[in-house]
Amino acid sequence: MHPCTRRLRRSATAVLALCALAAMLAAPAGAATAPDKWGATFCTETIGWLKGAQQGATDLQTKASDPSITPADGKALIVDFLSTGVASTKAYGQALKAAGAPGITNGTKIQASILAGIAGSGAKLAALNTVAKRLPTRPPAAFQKAATKLGNQLSSFSEPFSKGMDAAGKLDKGNQLGKILTTLPECAALANGSVGSGGTTSTTGG
Repeated sequence: MHPCTRRLRRSATAVLALCALAAMLAAPAGAATAPDKWGATFCTETIGWLKGAQQGATDLQTKASDPSITPADGKALIVDFLSTGVASTKAYGQALKAAGAPGITNGTKIQASILAGIAGSGAKLAALNTVAKRLPTRPPAAFQKAATKLGNQLSSFSEPFSKGMDAAGKLDKGNQLGKILTTLPECAALANGSVGSGGTTSTTGG
């Protein structure tokens, strides 16, 4: 697997574990697209997706640290955070679907693997969002216990996405896509580790 792919998987997992990401339906890849054009779209959309998740988690932590916040306020913050994540991940998936499959060996399978990974993680997040909307707010201890459990569950819902990226990497014969991505300026932030949680990052070489 190309090192950029590993960095993307680690970075996305870290951001997702922090909290947010979201839902989209799996769909077959579209028509073949020039690899460099596909790569530019992939990197641009992925950077936006990761930055949005990271910023959302930071904002949530900042607001939740307010000593005057009530359980009801906390519940509203969590629901808003997850709902925003659902919408942003759906948009991310739609953008990658619209980009079509990269015109390389196994391009359609690579695209499908990535979309399936996003869909799998999105399904998990959507379920957690439903749970968040049902969090109890009284007594405060009940909210704290339920919110903590929800937070722990968030740490595993990125697994389908990680598996999708792994599968895409294995399908990239001769590292065709990985080599292309390393040459694209749109992918520089992913390749040099400047996007993601704690400043670590990713690219996807498929």
